[in-house]
Amino acid sequence: MNISKLKETFTEYLRVKFELFKLDLTEHLSNLLAQMIAYLVILVISGLMVTFLSIALANFLNSYFPGDSVGYLIVSGLYLLLLLLVFYFLKSGKLKVFFETKLMENITKEPSNKDEQ
Repeated sequence: MNISKLKETFTEYLRVKFELFKLDLTEHLSNLLAQMIAYLVILVISGLMVTFLSIALANFLNSYFPGDSVGYLIVSGLYLLLLLLVFYFLKSGKLKVFFETKLMENITKEPSNKDEQ
């Protein structure tokens, strides 16, 4: 009789542990997904902002240089330099390490409980 009670208690314990694991996993994944969506929104808004600021800068530079497209060429050259810089960091592996580190920090970070504060 004691063994059956022990077996039942142990089975219940394993079930509760498994449910807790599922809840923790769901919480971590939902936090990660929410953060990725937030970064995507920031990326889209930043992209639009950079686009319009680039057009404004090109038009501003066009007013100082002869010709209608010199400002656009200058802005395109700046983006080419930025692209070469990104390629350098990609080739060196520093960019990959940076993003892997940030992703692992977000995955392993304990979710903040707003109920406790």
